[in-house]
Amino acid sequence: MQFYADKKPRDFSGFFIFLYYCLTKYLYATQNLHFMKNIIFFFVVIFLSSICVAQQKKTITPSVFDSWKDLENQTISDDGNWISYEINPQKGDGILYIYHRLNSKIDSVMRGYDAKFSSNSDFLVFKIKAPYDTIRKAKLAKKKADDLPKDSIGIWILKTNSITKFPKLKSFKFAKENSKHITFLLEKDALIKDSSNIKPKDTTTVSDTLKKQTTIEKSKKKDKKTKAKKKKEDNGTLVIFNPALQKTTHYDEVSEYEISENGNIISYILHKKDTIADSSFVFIYNTQTEISKNIYKNKGTIKKITPDKNGEQICFIYSSDTTKVKAYNLFYWTSKSEAKCIIDTLNSSMKKNWCVSENGDFYFSQNRMKFFFYTAPFPEKEFKDSLTEDEKYKLDLWSWTDTLLQPNQLKNIEKDKKKSFLAVYFLKKQKMVQLASDDIPFVTTTLKGDGNIGIGYNYKPYSKYVSWITDIFRDVYIVDFLTGNEKLFLKKAQSIASISPNGNFVAWYNKADSTWNLFSIKENTSMPVTKNLGVNFWDEDHDVPSLPDPYGLAGWSKDDKSLLIYDRFDIWQISTDNKTKPERITKNFGRKNKTKFRYIELDKEALWINTDKNLLLKTYNEDSKQEGFYSVKIKSKDEPKKLIIGDYKFSTPQLSKKSNVLLWRKCNFNIYPNLCISTIDFKDEICITNANPQQTNYFWGSVELVKWKTNNNEELEGLLYKPENFNSAQKCPMIVYFYEKNSHTIHNHYTPKPSKSVINFPEYLSNGYLIFVPDIKYKVGSPGQDAYDAIMSGTDYIVSKGFVNEKKIGLQGQSWGGYQVAYLVTRTNRFCAAMAGAAVSNMISAYGGIRWTSGNSRMMQYENGQSRIGGTLWEKKDLYIENSPIFFADKIQTPLLMMNNDADGAVPWYQGIELFTSLRRLEKPVWLLNYNGDDHNLKRRANSIDLDIRMKQFFDHYLKDEPAPKWMIEGIPAMKKDKENGYDLVK
Repeated sequence: MQFYADKKPRDFSGFFIFLYYCLTKYLYATQNLHFMKNIIFFFVVIFLSSICVAQQKKTITPSVFDSWKDLENQTISDDGNWISYEINPQKGDGILYIYHRLNSKIDSVMRGYDAKFSSNSDFLVFKIKAPYDTIRKAKLAKKKADDLPKDSIGIWILKTNSITKFPKLKSFKFAKENSKHITFLLEKDALIKDSSNIKPKDTTTVSDTLKKQTTIEKSKKKDKKTKAKKKKEDNGTLVIFNPALQKTTHYDEVSEYEISENGNIISYILHKKDTIADSSFVFIYNTQTEISKNIYKNKGTIKKITPDKNGEQICFIYSSDTTKVKAYNLFYWTSKSEAKCIIDTLNSSMKKNWCVSENGDFYFSQNRMKFFFYTAPFPEKEFKDSLTEDEKYKLDLWSWTDTLLQPNQLKNIEKDKKKSFLAVYFLKKQKMVQLASDDIPFVTTTLKGDGNIGIGYNYKPYSKYVSWITDIFRDVYIVDFLTGNEKLFLKKAQSIASISPNGNFVAWYNKADSTWNLFSIKENTSMPVTKNLGVNFWDEDHDVPSLPDPYGLAGWSKDDKSLLIYDRFDIWQISTDNKTKPERITKNFGRKNKTKFRYIELDKEALWINTDKNLLLKTYNEDSKQEGFYSVKIKSKDEPKKLIIGDYKFSTPQLSKKSNVLLWRKCNFNIYPNLCISTIDFKDEICITNANPQQTNYFWGSVELVKWKTNNNEELEGLLYKPENFNSAQKCPMIVYFYEKNSHTIHNHYTPKPSKSVINFPEYLSNGYLIFVPDIKYKVGSPGQDAYDAIMSGTDYIVSKGFVNEKKIGLQGQSWGGYQVAYLVTRTNRFCAAMAGAAVSNMISAYGGIRWTSGNSRMMQYENGQSRIGGTLWEKKDLYIENSPIFFADKIQTPLLMMNNDADGAVPWYQGIELFTSLRRLEKPVWLLNYNGDDHNLKRRANSIDLDIRMKQFFDHYLKDEPAPKWMIEGIPAMKKDKENGYDLVK
């Protein structure tokens, strides 16, 4: 007998009626009337309950996907009293919610998103999307992206519980420390002028309850007169708004603006167009005096306005060039002096034929004594084209001398055009130092720019290697910011180096000998620091043909005294004095209990780890799969203290800056990751959201950890998902899904939604399927055989339990998992249907292919990457053939559904074509889905819905004996493309 969850639960009402009749007849005969009343009441309750249960639960189908929503973008105010979050549907208008912790009240705004609290916790700023239906109608009318309805901005004043809104938002910003004002840029035509003032679009009091929520939008009369089409401009109207006073100031023709961290100064650039030459102006607005002052003006272009944290110094770049690509000079203003040029092309420190660049992030150091900016070679002159299109040749010339392949060069051509190099200007010394160069293009800073030592990287000598090596090599340099001198520190390093906050030491991991090393910059000496500690610091689960990465570095302590390093389970404190013995701050508790400890930094602005305080550690137990949090005091001899642990997956918590309120999420397969608040030690936990309450109305399921041994006596783990009303006495169809290892995802929660590439677990469970997800352990050279051993032995183990219909087992995998599906069906006929997404079928042709997302060769995938062959095609051609399904296509008997999309940037879609055409010639049942213009994992929702329907129909036909849909029987002829979907079942 087969068990299907989509059939109605058994109705026991007839049995209860019969039992009721027998008991009441007996009790009436014995005259036990009191007991008979209780029996009547009991059976009425049982009878009604059985009816309710039978009618309550429903199966999950694509038609109900849209009722599931996503909770996203949660944030907490600095005082810890307010929490905002979005609940967004899969399709339609989302809602921004705000929760008041002190009274548990919740308010909301339709279509609000991207919310941020002010630093003083006085207001919440957010964007408001146009209604979904309005945007959809505009798209149906074929309007261009620039003509679609624009976002508005909302300012939610928390004390008065009111919202002010402005239309046509471009961007918004407010101060990091003292945010009494909100500054934002609107489209030019966003505001209606009224004398010297402007009015907000609307100001509305928000109700205390959701039911009474006031609509806070008002329609505006539109000018119906036909207007001439205008060229898109970046300039807009700058609005400076004081929410507490409801006071607004605005300036037109603004191209850029910035706010000092302390909120005292708002600097902005006005750009006015002219038929002869454009003019640019730099203004500063004092938020205390509410006065705006012009500090610089000139004919030309001004960009990159950058204030220091107090607003007492400002830098910007200026060019008088009228060409599209310009050469810039750097200008500097202080509150005590006028703006002046400090860096131009004639500066003695500027390289010949170089200038200040308009690209890169400009900033003052934290101590305000340096300014960091970028330089670049003079921009090339604009190319004047004198040929018509039919007179031009179109050519990409591939040369064996190219450092990078042509596709990679073409992919990065715009980025390369903007390539710029870090420089620093010492403000008091009035001295420029060039830090980065074409030879050392990347330089890092320390202490938010206050440090005078940095790390430089040069990848160029090893760029060609990316075609066949997954590791990234680089030369590492110590860079002196005072002089610009660089010293080669590591040659052909395989990992990033970490410089201590004060610039005294550099830590790096040597893959060759699997040790962490410490270099003293002052003493110019290096020493290994983890060599004889009796544990491994490299990833012990690493199973691809390359050297493993380390477990990682937690960070440095204050004053460069020590660094914290991870082994598999514990955290080690390594002193930099070369005297103090390394110690496990987690007291070996991790290794003894197979529990991984990882440090969580709650202060986003922290420059080092404060080792004097309790450290928050996130944990994961390898045996139980439980997660949680512990705390540890480094100087204490006590073991880590448990704060919270359980059968959940926990998010990284957020801590409010000015209180000890934590915001975090937890979930498991059955529980959606809702928001929780608690104290910093996870006490007084309160769950404040319920994003998907409708889940209780549907058949769901459960998950359990399973363990077994392969035929080679190797221990493996996996996950078994069971339908909600599973009965072990009945036989169920089962789908085996796999991708590398997944047992650690046991507490992941999945919401019903259209498939991007793999089966949706809740949907299939709700419809009566078992789902088995085995872990796979690999050895170099035999990826196909290793998958076969793990999956077949695991399937044997689950089947031995007696509740699987072994004639109704399917396979499904995507990408690497898709390849393994294609391989497995060449080795066994055990599975009655298989779906392979983005599968490689021919390792030989794929080896020479291109990963179009990056433009790199796929060679590295096989030589030392996930495909695990471990050598070149000419060195190990037998392994390439042995592991390629295409060479054994004639062995395939399993009906195969494939998805290979023509815009897949990872796996060339012709890999699907090769296997499809082979199976078609062999007259084997095979279907290939090519979603035009879509990627490796589907991005367009319409395509995802279609894939979900077709994949479910495919498995339902072979695993549940449902009628086949028309597309499986007749296909869809090209003439009927986009007109017929073929979903109809043929009975």
